[in-house]
Amino acid sequence: MYLYSRIVLTVAGTCIALGGLYDVFTPRLPPNLGRRCFGNKEGRIAIRELLRALGGCLVSIGAAVGVLATTLGHQYDSRTVALILTLVLPSEGMNAMGMHRVGSPYIVPLFFILLTVSGAALALLGF
Repeated sequence: MYLYSRIVLTVAGTCIALGGLYDVFTPRLPPNLGRRCFGNKEGRIAIRELLRALGGCLVSIGAAVGVLATTLGHQYDSRTVALILTLVLPSEGMNAMGMHRVGSPYIVPLFFILLTVSGAALALLGF
């Protein structure tokens, strides 16, 4: 991959990983998720642990995208681009859909998708 695409894809991977770290280390449930538990302590614990599991997956995906963008693609490689898109589109797409359903700011994962697709397009165009 070329310089601009590598930069954009590395930034996208970093953003995805940082978003996952927020989910992993959040000290308590966000208010929109806490309200859905209706005071059920066990439900709050379950949702918090599921949020942490999701965050761990997103950290791994973001790190993989960053590694793929910086180390494997020193020149045009459509398989690397396809792998990056295969990692990001389903994970962040489902994340955005789930966030939309519970009233969270789903624009953030959509921005990460847009950033990744932009970096992939730059790579395929040779930038």
